[in-house]
Amino acid sequence: MRDLKKYQEQIQKCSHCKFCQATCPVFLQDLLETHTAGARMELVRACLLEKSLAITGRFNEIIDRCLLCTNCVQTCPANIPWDEMAVSARYQIYQGKRQNLVQRKLFRKFMEQRGLGSLLSRAGALTQETGLFPSDYPAPAEKPFTEIRQGVIPAEGKRRSRVAYYVGCGTNTFHPDTAEDVIRVLSRNGIELVIPQGLVCCGTIALVEGDLETAAEMARKNIEILASLEVDAIITDCTSCGRSLKTKNLKLFLENDPMLLKAIALSEKVWEATDYLNSIGLASAPSSFPEKFTYHIPCHRAWKPAIKDAPRLLLAKIPGAKLVEMEYPERCCGAGGTFFINHKELSSQIRAAKMEDIAATGAQIVISQCPSCRSFLAAGLKDKKFMHPLSLLARAYGF
Repeated sequence: MRDLKKYQEQIQKCSHCKFCQATCPVFLQDLLETHTAGARMELVRACLLEKSLAITGRFNEIIDRCLLCTNCVQTCPANIPWDEMAVSARYQIYQGKRQNLVQRKLFRKFMEQRGLGSLLSRAGALTQETGLFPSDYPAPAEKPFTEIRQGVIPAEGKRRSRVAYYVGCGTNTFHPDTAEDVIRVLSRNGIELVIPQGLVCCGTIALVEGDLETAAEMARKNIEILASLEVDAIITDCTSCGRSLKTKNLKLFLENDPMLLKAIALSEKVWEATDYLNSIGLASAPSSFPEKFTYHIPCHRAWKPAIKDAPRLLLAKIPGAKLVEMEYPERCCGAGGTFFINHKELSSQIRAAKMEDIAATGAQIVISQCPSCRSFLAAGLKDKKFMHPLSLLARAYGF
């Protein structure tokens, strides 16, 4: 992603079919042609590659007003990786300095610690003045998960597999209860979990800012730790973390970098937690849980085709639980990494459409693998319960 020229041939594959219009959350909100992937690619070619147009504030705004949700990539007949081009373009424009100095320092600290520990419990760190999180964003947990659990959690009964559990920033800071549910459910089903120490952010926060140096730095630390473990799989409850570990880390290193081989080997073991459990099957049958729920499908799901339907298949095994589908379950919630921080009004408008879709189902429980989606939607829908799919399964197990 450091060399934008490598994507020039990909840009030429665009047939201007306009399929990206149908799934781009920003275009669907403001209906501006310049905010489609095809139009953005043409501007990148003209301004950054051919240099036939000047780089202006408007050009920067068009590149910035992209959620990097990858929905355009998933609907593109040519599978053109616009999201990677956008990161590469931001890298060229900003060199990792898209944010102000205070934001950069806070986010770096956040990435290094997968949260800011007790600092985040102080009101000052969450104010709009710092720009770290909006004022209506759910408060962080009293203790991050890394201060609650360490070491190895044994499997209940006969051990079926041994996995490393990568807990990302969102779960560690805002949803440690999700991590507890993942541990309980997997352990109940004969899976031993290793909680590695010293891990950092998966790099998604740095990627969306075009800060490839920091993203690579985070990736190196995680790869060294995870590659040293003797485990059958590496699981994560967050689809964005899984995407970084599975695919995006491979784009951060040059071909002659030894770290690339480690990243490739590691990527073969990466699973989303719901998908992993669904693939090996339940060893313990859940009890009846007669509740209606709906499913928000996270945008960063395409790194493994089975991720989208894994929660549906797994939770269908809970007696009495009923899935009520939204009209548009795959439509973006508007969070998009740091998009909801940098573009508050637009992200809120995108979220409003999603909230209407959720409300129309009549379900009180909303499941999604993405902790950022759950937090952002919870800020707008105070009367709903948002949880990871394995948290719903945990309730059916009586936890």
